[in-house]
Amino acid sequence: MSRTLKVLQVLRLYDEQHPVLRAGDIAGGLGVSLATAYRCIEDLESAGLLECIASGLYGLGPAIVEMDRQIRIADPLIAAASDIARTLCERTRGTILLCRLHGLKVICVHSVAGSSAPPVVGYERGRAMPLHRGAPSRAILAHVPAPTLQRLVDENAAELRRAGWPTRLPELHQQLQAMRGQGVLVSVAEVDEGAHGWAVPLFAGRQLIGSLSVVRAGAGIAPGEHGRIGELLRRAALRIEARLEDVK
Repeated sequence: MSRTLKVLQVLRLYDEQHPVLRAGDIAGGLGVSLATAYRCIEDLESAGLLECIASGLYGLGPAIVEMDRQIRIADPLIAAASDIARTLCERTRGTILLCRLHGLKVICVHSVAGSSAPPVVGYERGRAMPLHRGAPSRAILAHVPAPTLQRLVDENAAELRRAGWPTRLPELHQQLQAMRGQGVLVSVAEVDEGAHGWAVPLFAGRQLIGSLSVVRAGAGIAPGEHGRIGELLRRAALRIEARLEDVK
């Protein structure tokens, strides 16, 4: 592993369970010496990516926040979708989620809160979610390329099995093919209690990039609304994809 990669791998050690780390934690997480861990910390501190927040404790630095703002400004998916998402939110009264595929995870990169959404939506911006859980993720999973699907089975077989998914590729392919045929994928209380979710994939040309979703609280959804929300969502996705094509 090159020094640059080793330094950047430090950032991957931070998550909800580990918001701050000591040099010893970093050394153990990377499998390197304590001296090497301190050199990585020094490099990241000088770039503003880490900062010492207490004696011997290091947290993510302010440069991360600066980069996040730059992503909001420069991400072509957010630029193409933001006003369409606002209109979709007004018409469905649900929270709109714009999610991206990131390795074997799905990350919400933009959201618009709706008046009839659940009080808490698990797909918050920046939170990594598994590929198999929730309509926003499953809309992506249904279309992932074969190598990604193979990695998912190889690395997350136990988690898939616990969630009731097949772990043999032929059966998994068959289930995903059926999901693709549905067009708009729907989930009920799969991530958030009482929540209904509708989701469709998003493509830039032939490349799968993410999903667009509507999340509503289950109470107060009239029977006829399900089809209406799905159709509004599908049309919004087509408009976003057309804009992404123009960018190319």
